[in-house]
Order: sequence, then structure tokens, then C-alpha cells
Amino acid sequence: MAAVTLRETTEQALAWLKGQGLEAEVYLSRSEERGLDRREGALDGIQQAACEGAGLRILSQGRMGFACAAGASLDTVRELFTQVRAQLPHLEADPAKAFPDPKPIDTDREFEGSLWDETLFSEDWDTVTEKLERVEAAVLSTDKRIGSVLRAGYSEARGEVVIGSTRGLLTSERGGSCSVGVSALCEQNNDSQVGSAFHSARRRQDLEWGRIGREAAQRTTALLGASKPSTGRRSVIFDPWVAGEFLDLVSGLLCADQVQRGKSLLAGKLGQKVGSDVVTFIDDPRRPGGLASSLYDDEGLSTRRKVMIESGVVREYFYDTYTARREGRASNASAGRGSYRGLPDPGCSNFYLAPGSIKREAILSDTRDGLLVLDVMGMHMADPISGEFSVGVSGLLVEKGRLGKPVKAAMISGNLLELLGRIDAVADDLTFYGGMGAPTFRVSHMTVA
Repeated sequence: MAAVTLRETTEQALAWLKGQGLEAEVYLSRSEERGLDRREGALDGIQQAACEGAGLRILSQGRMGFACAAGASLDTVRELFTQVRAQLPHLEADPAKAFPDPKPIDTDREFEGSLWDETLFSEDWDTVTEKLERVEAAVLSTDKRIGSVLRAGYSEARGEVVIGSTRGLLTSERGGSCSVGVSALCEQNNDSQVGSAFHSARRRQDLEWGRIGREAAQRTTALLGASKPSTGRRSVIFDPWVAGEFLDLVSGLLCADQVQRGKSLLAGKLGQKVGSDVVTFIDDPRRPGGLASSLYDDEGLSTRRKVMIESGVVREYFYDTYTARREGRASNASAGRGSYRGLPDPGCSNFYLAPGSIKREAILSDTRDGLLVLDVMGMHMADPISGEFSVGVSGLLVEKGRLGKPVKAAMISGNLLELLGRIDAVADDLTFYGGMGAPTFRVSHMTVA
């Protein structure tokens, strides 16, 4: 007898919930993951796990309750209903609380197929180990100063989510991904440096094993012999590797819940210019191969590409149903949940700084006195309301258009809006690390101390 699918369970749950006289939404998920880790050339561990769970929201007269539990059966949903219904009299009513209305489904079969790879979980651990050993050998053979590969690992995951509500919404989606990472140690003249690299992909055949070894070796040796730079005003060039923390900050400032709470410096800036003409931020949940790509957001609405900041002007915020209703508008399908255990809130998907048309080399050669930032620490500590930040950076000086000596223990500080306004060059080398992507870009001047 065939096992009951998540979609069938959701349909059964909705049929039962409709008889209870309350509006409800069911979120069911099932996932599995596995990974192999190596430490200094030897097996360090193998992990494998599977999980399924249910989240249930109930709405009555503006009061919305929530409960979750492991398990994805009809009995689980019934038990959750009893728990949530008991909450409702104790909750405060909020007229903005609601479930989204079902919308026409934007079907894209080719895109849907790109989210799922049947070959995941098919490779045996001996084959994975051989690939990791080749990556380790490539790192060690690149430069004799690299003494050891500290860690190397491979992981993969896949899962399914079904969302349904008594209002008639019902969506289901499957997805998977895999990743490889490596870190190494190099030493010279009593100086030691650690560098790392990783790559993730939706499909196993797209994972770039060879690239990982080269990048890890380059990052490991780049800062050997680094010293603190002299204080001065310089151009600052951000490598795509370090841009993720910067983009994470910007995306958070565009979330409607933060804007509405007054916790974003972009509050009230819709339609206003906050960056230079070359600054365009895009969120694209339909990006082919994107790690955060999806057909639906985590409330079951069809996703779409959104230009969030265009040529420096704020065009849109990220909304889920609740934050959208607070402003009398429709959600733009930006709801996300960490898992079945969480409630939806607005957030980004594949968020990136749009690439320019010039080469990275052209930006470097056009820089007289600058710093190419290869590592950054503390960007998450920036004040989201004032935009003030002060972060530690390491990288390479740029002197008369050429890369110079390595520097470390440097500090750059300023204001995020000033930084956005001073971006004067964006390269064409858009690179994603996870769901965040950026090309090389240059800020015309900052104080480097």
C-alpha cells in the first residue's frame, strides 16, 4: 500500500478543519540531510538526519494562534488544533491578522524541475571521500607554504513543503541542494593564516569541486605577512566573498516589519534616493539555480522577481500578508519561515547587487590608492536605525592600479547611506554565496585606520 503523501495529508486535514468552524492554515514539511566531514586528512564524522513536522495557525475574530509539533499526520494536525483553539481567548485581536487569499498559480514546469535533483543522496561515501581527497591534494599542491588542510566537507539536503488553508489555498514544492567546503592553514616567518572556500548548488552536477581548491589556496596565502596600514582616506573595493554580510544588512533594512517598527534607516524612504546611480538591488526567487529559489513563499503565494532599490532609489519593501495588510496593500510574496516551528515574516530570497558592465581588473587598474577587502568582521553590528558602522577588515592595498602588500587589523567606519552613495564602480563578476550575491564593487572613499 502506497504511503500517504504530504499533499494528501494536507487535503485530509483541510477537509477536517473546514468542519470546525474556524479559519485555519496547515504547513507540513518533510526533509532529510546528510554530510561527511574530514579533519586534517582523516574522516571526522558522518551525519544523517530526517525530520517532518507540522505548523498550524488558526484565526478567529482577529485573534491568530499557532502551534507546531514533530510529525506530519492528520492526528498531529488534530492535536495541534486543540492546543491552538485553547489559546485564542487569551490573544489580543489584530485586524491585520489574516491568511492570504488564493491567487492564480504561476506555473513554470522547467523552473520547478530545476529545484529538484534526483541524483542527490545517490553517491556512496567512498566516492565522496575520493573527491574531497582530490580537493585537499589540489590545495596542498598550489603553494608549498600551505602546510595542512584543516577541514573539508560535503553535505546535501532535500525536502518538501505543502501549505494549505481553509480559504482554498493549496501549494506544494520540493527542493534540494548540496555543498562542498574546505579550509587550510599556511605559515611563513612565524606568521600563520587560515583561508577557506565553499560552493553550493541546487544540482550535484553543478557543484564546482575544482574551483573550491583554487579559491581556498588563494585566500589562505593572500594575507601572509600582512601588517596594519597607515590611517588615511582611500578607495575601498569589496570582493564578492565579503559582500554577503553587507547585503544581509541591506536586505534586513528593507523588511517591512523592521520598517514599521521604526528599526530601519530606510523607513519612510520609499521613492527616495539612498544610493548612487550604479546601485541596484534585486531579489529574485525565480533565479535559475538559486539556493533560495522557490515557486512559492512560505504563505503559499507565487513568487516574483522584485527590484528593491533601482539606481539608488528605494522601490519596494519585503512584505508578508500581515505587514502588507497593516499598510492596506497586498503581499509581494516575501514571507519566509525557518521551519515548520516558525511563523512567517518578511524576508529576501536570492538577493543581490546587480552587476555592472566593467571588469574587476578595470576597477583595480583605475584605483590610485585603495584597499581590496578580502575579509570583514562585525558588519552585523551596524546600527540598523542610524546606519553607523565600524568593522575590522583585512585585504590588499591597491597602489597606482596594482595590488600591493597585504594588510590586517584595519578598521573602516562610516554610515551605510554614505557608503551606498559613494559606490562609483560595479564589476560584471556577480558571484553568489548561498542566497546572497554581489560583484566586485568600489566605494570612492572611506577612512581606513
